[in-house]
Amino acid sequence: MITIQICTVNVPSIYIDALAKLIENGMFPSRSEAIRQALRDFLKVELEMVESLLELSEKEGNIQVIVGKDYKGDKTKKIDMRSIRAGWS
Repeated sequence: MITIQICTVNVPSIYIDALAKLIENGMFPSRSEAIRQALRDFLKVELEMVESLLELSEKEGNIQVIVGKDYKGDKTKKIDMRSIRAGWS
């Protein structure tokens, strides 16, 4: 079961206006659902390469850890991608 959590994000008002138009035209039932769909699409595209790397890593018997920089680019982070993959549908 997926748990829904609140996430506050600041976006330009033009984005909110555009979302309102999509909702008015019946493309989404709510602003939240439109944002969830956009984030879902973004994550699928961005993690597609990671998923391919994980499959290759599994074939080679390697530990599935991606090493990268944090969002500021100054600290090395290790992310165990198995946890992300486990919840991916």
